[in-house]
Amino acid sequence: MKFSLRGTIVFSMILLSFFGLLTIMSSQSEAASPYYLVIRQLFAFVTALVLMLLCGAVPFSFFRKNALLLAGISLLAVLILPLCGTRINGMCGWFRYGSFSLQPTEIAKGFFLLGAVFILKHFQKESLQYIAGLGYTLLWLGAILIQPDFGTSFIYLATFILLIFTAGIGWKWLLGSAVLAGGTAFLFIKTHPYAQGRLQAFLNPSSSWHLQQLELASARGGWFGSKLGQALWSNAYVPLPYNDSAYATLTETIGFAGALLVLLLFVLMLGALSMTALRRDLTEYAKLFVAGAAIIIGIQTLLHIGVNLSLLPPTGLTLPLISYGGSSLVGCGILLGLALSASGEKQS
Repeated sequence: MKFSLRGTIVFSMILLSFFGLLTIMSSQSEAASPYYLVIRQLFAFVTALVLMLLCGAVPFSFFRKNALLLAGISLLAVLILPLCGTRINGMCGWFRYGSFSLQPTEIAKGFFLLGAVFILKHFQKESLQYIAGLGYTLLWLGAILIQPDFGTSFIYLATFILLIFTAGIGWKWLLGSAVLAGGTAFLFIKTHPYAQGRLQAFLNPSSSWHLQQLELASARGGWFGSKLGQALWSNAYVPLPYNDSAYATLTETIGFAGALLVLLLFVLMLGALSMTALRRDLTEYAKLFVAGAAIIIGIQTLLHIGVNLSLLPPTGLTLPLISYGGSSLVGCGILLGLALSASGEKQS
């Protein structure tokens, strides 16, 4: 069972990354250099695959013992972004050197999860687990919201909320976190006009050019797609068709049937992670970490697809393993590698 679950995770990661390359290629068919982003993503895929397999080969005890150190280094990288990071589309979220760029919040997701699980398993009392875990999460949220990046901060906060639920912490703490999440969202929207504009566009889709293009691109794909090189709407009208709008581009290219296959691959991966987290022979720490990995990937996948189908307000999130972005792809590889490592830590 262990081998089949690990193999399923690796298999689904590779296939989803292949569909990502297909999506990026389709979105660039009319570009001056149609293969430039594809080649860059291919290098990122190889890097992500190697890091996933390397992390999976390292005993999980190493990551568990160094959880706070790894999380602290990752948090420091996020904290110094306002000092030496690069601002793109109004957000200071990248380190850049020449043509190379790195987004620390994407790389750090697995290490954030390591730290959160360590704290929840270190304390025995529910109140201490919650207070320490919340304080830890708020440090990350503060660092991310300074950029500002509401979409990624929501992923981190939602991960913490679902993680404490998975860890069996009482409902009163879960409800308190939900109130905190709602309050944070309200304050962010209230103080950032662009977020207000996105919410208003969602509430009145007919006034949003962006959402209309996503709907038209998806509809143009029909059942079996317009085929590679003929996703004209994504190339001409859809904003960021290779990144924030990747699912719409994918749907236009391979149709609803192909997009459904991609959804099934995500279900396959999340199912394998969930079944691994339910294994009785694993340590409690390992179970919670693997469950957390499924939570992170699942939340981001649902949010991206929800936005692309006009079911949620635009958030600017990538589709894991599909959207263009080396940091996102490598971050997913590290996260899955840590989950593979955790799947080997059995109770003594």
